[in-house]
Amino acid sequence: ICSTNDNSVMSYCASLHAVRTFGWKDVDKITVIRNPVDRAWSMYRFTLNRCYHCKEMKDVLKEVVSGVFTSKVNHTRERDYLYDPNDSCAVQMIGHQATNLLSSNGLYNVANDVSFPREQDIVDEAIRNLREQFTWIGLTDRIEESVDSFREIFPFLAENLTEQALNLKEEFEKQGEQVDDELFSLPFNYTDKGCPFGHRNAGKDPACGTEEMDDETIELVHRISNRDVAVYRAAQERFEIQQEVLREFKESLEERWK
Repeated sequence: ICSTNDNSVMSYCASLHAVRTFGWKDVDKITVIRNPVDRAWSMYRFTLNRCYHCKEMKDVLKEVVSGVFTSKVNHTRERDYLYDPNDSCAVQMIGHQATNLLSSNGLYNVANDVSFPREQDIVDEAIRNLREQFTWIGLTDRIEESVDSFREIFPFLAENLTEQALNLKEEFEKQGEQVDDELFSLPFNYTDKGCPFGHRNAGKDPACGTEEMDDETIELVHRISNRDVAVYRAAQERFEIQQEVLREFKESLEERWK
């Protein structure tokens, strides 16, 4: 936290409404959106023992939407439709991607209420922020294309910075620009160690509980995460537009260099 004003790139997993805490309201932001069914299934598998204690997934979802879910063993919860934002085992199942796209405190404070008192307002603000507050977005089910496009838009995220710097130099020179610093301020004697994209939190195969989602379970996910379904559709639309913009940009460069 002490170096937030100095770093060029920060990874921050929290609601958009909290971004202003660090003065990042106007920075370039990127995010990756996931199919809500895949996300719920991954959450269930990844925290099956810690959160759900081998319960069937559909039973977990039914408890969540009924306001009685608790992750504490041998505890009961009196029916309360509003979950604490820190109760990750519950709130991660309640349209959490849309919740993290909210910027207003009023909507964020009711986002974990499974009586869904302001659901359309939440959907509208989440989609508006997705379209207006983020420089670029990706999709988990098209992750390789997403990472490639991030690196196109932000060259400093390249897997090999030296190679990227030399490519940029060549592009500028083709446009008639003079480049005095061919490595674009990379440190003296800089050596690339590579920055491959890795997958570090893969879901675990269930050793108990639900082994495969059925139609009822998927329908429950859609019911509880309906706002995420809307966000995912908007993200798919935005992603295709972005890919088209990149294609047109590359084609224009090729035409210019002929």
